[in-house]
Amino acid sequence: MVAIPVQKLSVATGLKPTLNAAVASATAEIGTGNNRFLVAKNTAGTIVTMTIDVVGNNDYGQPNPNPAYVLAITSGEVWVPLVKQFNDGTGSVTVTFAGTTIANTAVALVER
Repeated sequence: MVAIPVQKLSVATGLKPTLNAAVASATAEIGTGNNRFLVAKNTAGTIVTMTIDVVGNNDYGQPNPNPAYVLAITSGEVWVPLVKQFNDGTGSVTVTFAGTTIANTAVALVER
């Protein structure tokens, strides 16, 4: 499993993160739980689904849901805030990508 590196954005660098090639499964550090975003973009000719694996149970004893985001063909892009509830107990969250061509999917972890 690969760790997605954090990129700190500032006024000087603007709001365009450098995207790295996605892998089937990666981890992202949550940070404080209120200032980091996971950015994913799909340039492949097929749909790619990004899923955030949320561990544990909710207050009713049911498993926490795993949010899934569909990245449209050739231009799908999402910016997902990494909230404290995603923390797997190690300060990180696991992110998985599924699709026939995840090699053309890029990801970044940005902090404001």
